[in-house]
Amino acid sequence: MDLSAPPPQPSPALREREQIPRVIDVSRNVAVPLSREAVEGEGGGLGAFRYALIALTLLGAALRLYAAQGDLWLDEIWTLNLLERAHSFGDVFIGLHHDNNHVANSAWLYLIGPNASVPLMRLAAVAFGTLAIPAAAAASRRYCATAGLIAAFVFATSYFFVHYGSEARGYAGMTLAVLLAYGLVDAILVEGASWRRLLALAAAIGFGTFSHLTMIEASAALALTAMLRFRRSTLGRAVAIGAVAGLASLPALFCFAYGALAPDFQVGAMVPLSPAIFAEGVAGMARATLGFPRGVDDFALLGAAGLLALGLLAVLPAERRVFPAIAVFGLPLLHIAAGLPSQQYPRFHATAAIGLALLAAEGCAALYRAGALRRGAAAVLLGAFAIGDAGRLADFYRDGRGHYADAVKIMAERKEAPYAVDFARGETKAVVAYHARKLGVVATMVSPAEWCATPPAFLLVVDLPDSQAEHAERRSAGPQDCRSAFLRRGYFPASGLSGFAWTLYERENPEMEITKSAR
Repeated sequence: MDLSAPPPQPSPALREREQIPRVIDVSRNVAVPLSREAVEGEGGGLGAFRYALIALTLLGAALRLYAAQGDLWLDEIWTLNLLERAHSFGDVFIGLHHDNNHVANSAWLYLIGPNASVPLMRLAAVAFGTLAIPAAAAASRRYCATAGLIAAFVFATSYFFVHYGSEARGYAGMTLAVLLAYGLVDAILVEGASWRRLLALAAAIGFGTFSHLTMIEASAALALTAMLRFRRSTLGRAVAIGAVAGLASLPALFCFAYGALAPDFQVGAMVPLSPAIFAEGVAGMARATLGFPRGVDDFALLGAAGLLALGLLAVLPAERRVFPAIAVFGLPLLHIAAGLPSQQYPRFHATAAIGLALLAAEGCAALYRAGALRRGAAAVLLGAFAIGDAGRLADFYRDGRGHYADAVKIMAERKEAPYAVDFARGETKAVVAYHARKLGVVATMVSPAEWCATPPAFLLVVDLPDSQAEHAERRSAGPQDCRSAFLRRGYFPASGLSGFAWTLYERENPEMEITKSAR
C-alpha cells in the first residue's frame, strides 16, 4: 500500500519505471529514477561495487575484532554489576533502574553470562558495528555509487566507529539503527511508503532506542528531515515517517520511564554544561570521527570543523543536505538550549558523529564527480581523514582502554591488597574489585578515615586517557598525621574515548614512612 496516493490507473510503463531505484540528480537537485547502468555502479559495474564493499566490510570487521581485545573498562563492568540485580530476562528491560542500562547490550550480556570471555562480551557490538558499514554504503549509495563506497570506507576506518563498534555498550547498535533508518526514510520519500518499508523503519528505530536512548534525538532528526523535504505529493509519506518514529520509540521509553520512576533509580555522575565542556565534547567527537588533529584548541577546532561541514553541505544537492545539517549543527545547538549535562563526552554526540561521517562521504563524492580540480580536493580530504584516523587507531591499539588486570596482578603479590585511590569518585573501586575477583585476590579500598589505623599497601593514581602523566618515582600520600611513602611499581596507559590510565605505587617499608613527627 502506497500512502502517497499515486495517480489513478498508472500505465504499465510508469509502473515499470517506479520499480527502478532512485538517487539524487546533482545537476537538478531532485530525486530521479536511476538508470540501470548507474545501478550497476559508476564505471565499474555492480560486481566491482560489491567486491569493494565486501573488502571494506572485512577491513572494518578486522579493525573492530582487534579493538575488542583487552580489559573491560568501568562502564562495561558497571553493566555487569547492574545485571547482578536481574533475577529474570525481563528485569533487563524494567528491573535495573539505572541510566547506564543500554538494554540491547545488557540483554546480550545477560544471555552469555558474567563469566564469558571479553571478546565474546563485545561480540554483539562488533557485529552491529560491522553491519553499519554496508548500511552506510546502502544509505549513501542512494545519492551515488561513489558516495556509497566512500561512506563504507569512512565508517569502516573512523576511530569513533571502530571504538564504539568494539565496546560492550549500546552505541554500535544505535549507529546501525540510525543508518538503516536514514536509508529507509529516503526510500519512503522518493519511492513510496509501502508497509514493508514502514515496518522496517519501525524495527530499526525500536531496536536503536533499546540500544541507546540517544536514538530518540536521531529519530526526531529523521522525522524533521522528512518534513523539510516534503512536497505536496509526499506530505503523507512525511507524516507516516513521523508517526512511525514516535510509535516505535514508545516501548523503550516505557521501559526507561518505568525504571526512572522507581525510588532506587540512579544516574551516573553529571557535569554541568559550560562552554568549555561543550567544546571539549564536540571537538573530541570531530577528532575521533574524521581524524582532526589533537593539540589544537577545542574552540579553534570547532570553527574549522564547522567551516568544513558548511563547505561540504554547499556542494551537495538540497535533498542530501537536510539530515547531515540537522545532525551536525542542529542537535549540538539543541543540547546547549536544553542545558544537558556531561557534554564533554564525545559519545553523547553520537548522532552528530553519524551525520558528520555521512556528510564527509557524500560531500567528497560530490566533489569527486565535479571535475578534476574538485576531485583533487576530495582526494586530499579523504587522505587527511584516513591519516588522522590511522594515528588515533594506532594509539588506541597500543594503549587500549586501560591495563587494569596487569596492575591488580602486581597487587596480588601480597596475600591481601589494601589500596587507596587519589580519585574523587568511587568508580575505581568497581574496576579493581572486578579484576581482583577474576584473579582471586582480596583487594580492599582504604578510606582516608581508615588510613592511620590500616595504611594501604598500594596507591593508585588515576588519570584520563592520553593524559601523558609523568608521576614521580616516589611520592607521599595520606592524612597529615600518618603520611606514607610509596614507590612506583608501574604505569598502565589508556588511550582514546574510554578508560583510565593508572599509575601504581607500593608502600615502602614501615620504617621509611613519613610521619608528621619525622618531618
